[in-house]
Amino acid sequence: MEVSREEKLEQLERVLQSHTLHSADSLRGFLRFVAGKAIDDQESQLKEYVIATEVFGRNEDYNPRIDSTVRVQAGRLRTKLAEYYSTEGKGDKVLIDLPKGQYTPVFSYAPIKPANGKTLNTPASLEQLTMNLEGAASGLVSGAYAAIAASDARTAEFHQGTAPQSAGQNRWQIIAIASVLLTVLFGALTFFYRSRALELARASTVGVESDNDPLNRQEIEPLWGDMLRSPEPVLVVYSNTLFQGTAENGMKLLKSLDSPGSSIGSPIIPQSEIEQSKQPVIEHYTGIGEVMGAFQLGELFAKLRHVSRVKRSLLLNWEDLKTENIVVLGSPAENLFLRDLPQRQEFVFKPMPDEQGNKSFGIVNTRPQPGEQARYFARQDGPSRSQISEDYAVVSLLQGLNGEKRMLILAGITTLGTQAAAEYVTKPDYIRDLIQHLNTEPAGLRPKLPENYQILVKVKVNGGVPAQISYVTHHVL
Repeated sequence: MEVSREEKLEQLERVLQSHTLHSADSLRGFLRFVAGKAIDDQESQLKEYVIATEVFGRNEDYNPRIDSTVRVQAGRLRTKLAEYYSTEGKGDKVLIDLPKGQYTPVFSYAPIKPANGKTLNTPASLEQLTMNLEGAASGLVSGAYAAIAASDARTAEFHQGTAPQSAGQNRWQIIAIASVLLTVLFGALTFFYRSRALELARASTVGVESDNDPLNRQEIEPLWGDMLRSPEPVLVVYSNTLFQGTAENGMKLLKSLDSPGSSIGSPIIPQSEIEQSKQPVIEHYTGIGEVMGAFQLGELFAKLRHVSRVKRSLLLNWEDLKTENIVVLGSPAENLFLRDLPQRQEFVFKPMPDEQGNKSFGIVNTRPQPGEQARYFARQDGPSRSQISEDYAVVSLLQGLNGEKRMLILAGITTLGTQAAAEYVTKPDYIRDLIQHLNTEPAGLRPKLPENYQILVKVKVNGGVPAQISYVTHHVL
């Protein structure tokens, strides 16, 4: 039975007003647009270009092969819908689904569950499967013997006064037939329950793929292959900046942005500087973007069943840089050792005057290509850093210090850019976008990326959250 228009509109508003989508303005706008078109039978307008320009404000020259915003947001909306129906919406009568590969939502009635709340043929555990199998087999055996007993009674009644051998022969014929049927049915049940058991085992184990966030190991091989092929854990290093001061009296970076690089680990603080200041040094600050980035990387490695470990940058040493595959979260503003790296880079973080002549921290493009800017700055729509509306980030894949290991640096001008850089290398849609732009192989062949490179991405920030990440350019080093 088809869902009525009134029910569709009612369910749409229920989802839009849900706690799950409370802070996701862009996703609410996306869902309202595509669901409204579907309800009004205007599915023909649900094209990627139309959605990009009318929902996400893209210009008329929008190119979906360059900007994957719509595809990424569609994936996020599917995840949010699944989250809604698994929590606050699990009792809803109407379901809204956005099937993969299309932008037309589908409305349907939720399946009716039995009174006991259980779903037919979906046992909750492997133990339950075994119990069901044993019960089914036992029932079949009992049924077979009951049939034999009934047959014996009928045979005895029919053959009263005849030779005993006739009844006995008939009885053994029935036993043989029942045994064959029992064997066939038992084999069928065993096959069915074994298939279900394997399915449940795969679902209960952290896997490489999930319904909401598909992750194919072969697909991400061009980006992560070198690190994943190593049996050693990937070392995730997060910034842990030295600050001076207290929360009550204010805090500031101990080492200025334009100071020279430092030795690895905690920089040596001159005693005279400590004596001049009565404020203690506090070294436990880590940006929210680095925290979220570490989580995203950990989630990625867990799905891929590859071991990783974390370390704060102030405890890093040169031996780590020589012997480990490393992912670094944060720019040289927080990770001071990045200022001393010998590897050549063409997108460099440094303090410099912005367009208004104010001292600012940004990205310098040391070798601008046609159409590229020479400098990139974050945009702040007000006096507070919480009013950042646009940021830039650089994803840098470099050779390790010993020439064998790899170093991946994920750095934004602000901590929000760092979070976006981590998303760009961990989310399937973004990884596909990255590989598409850097692939050096002809179409039809397995993608391959340059040995060393830097990618510049632009980040749209909404409410302190990276909402859109788009490729800008890249340089092969």
